[in-house]
Amino acid sequence: MTDDKNPSATDAFHSPVVDRVRNDPEPNRWILPRGELVLPRVFGFCRGVKRALALAARATDEHARRVAPGRLVLLGEIIHNPWVNAYFQNRGVTILTRPQRQDVEEHVTSEDCAIIPAFGVPLPIERRLRDIGCQIVDCTCGDVRRLWTWSEQAARDGYGVIVFGRSEHDETVVTKSRLTEAGGVYLVLETLPQVETFGTMLRNGVRDAEFQASFSPSTTNAESMKAFETLAQVSQTTMLYHHTQRVREILTAAYSARFGETAAERLRFQPTVCRATQDRQDAAVELCQSRCDLVIVVGGFGSSNTRHLHELARRYAPAYLIENAEAIQSAEQLQAYNRQADAAETIRDWLPNKRPLHVGLLAGASSPEIVIGQVLQRLAEFLTH
Repeated sequence: MTDDKNPSATDAFHSPVVDRVRNDPEPNRWILPRGELVLPRVFGFCRGVKRALALAARATDEHARRVAPGRLVLLGEIIHNPWVNAYFQNRGVTILTRPQRQDVEEHVTSEDCAIIPAFGVPLPIERRLRDIGCQIVDCTCGDVRRLWTWSEQAARDGYGVIVFGRSEHDETVVTKSRLTEAGGVYLVLETLPQVETFGTMLRNGVRDAEFQASFSPSTTNAESMKAFETLAQVSQTTMLYHHTQRVREILTAAYSARFGETAAERLRFQPTVCRATQDRQDAAVELCQSRCDLVIVVGGFGSSNTRHLHELARRYAPAYLIENAEAIQSAEQLQAYNRQADAAETIRDWLPNKRPLHVGLLAGASSPEIVIGQVLQRLAEFLTH
């Protein structure tokens, strides 16, 4: 794709360390005196992220050459990675918070260039941007757009839509807004236990008041279970693929129990987990099933696909999610993600004493190679001397 050839995008996020490891005689394996660092067969930026960053980088390059007034305004994080967002802020881009996006006219003028992030923006905000008359650079991921198109059509066909994903994730927030604009009803289910609960409620039949008490306004705009007697199901594009398969099994069983022979005609499923997410999850499992003593996952704490890689890795070995090389403070101390606190915590004695030590390193689709390379370099210090 020509967008991926923008030199400012490719140079800024490139890592010679990653190149060296990728092209070693044993690809993706860095053999060191006291162990080895191993990368999966596929990791880091996906095509959609590369395209988004190339478009945003081109906009910053063009803006730097302009003498006309106006600012670069990004309507939310371009992707969920702190290094990448800081990179654009350092190039003069203003990043709006979610409340600021709701008052977009207060923050964007006709002289500005508005950048729509990879997750998209709610349709009403997109319309208001066009009314403002500013330049718009749309970096929305193609897989996200396909999810919108399919779910909006299902809503117009009269199906209630279940979204399997994180209700407050930027992608799902936009999906909810698009379904509302299409006149549809939706319900966001975040976990498999929530899907099981929905299935039980469907089988048993529940009063409207019970339905409303079970789901908050942030997860549904429906007033009763009746809206989902015909149902279309999609998944946030970065969810665990095998979880989305399980969602389909649970819903199929529930509808068969409730509606019998007519169940199949009441259901529509669309596998909206993107291919890059599936590939990285499959590669992560392959790596973790090898002889890893420890797995380090690199990426932003807000990145859904990176958090899912961490979830997968924890099944096979001690695994820690870190944002950057600075998180590795010493062989005794690490700043890593705590799922319960949804924040970093200090992990002590994280590095096993055994040598040789086999360390796997995973990176989500929003993780830049430059950060991956810095983490590799830092880990190599512990296996060299």
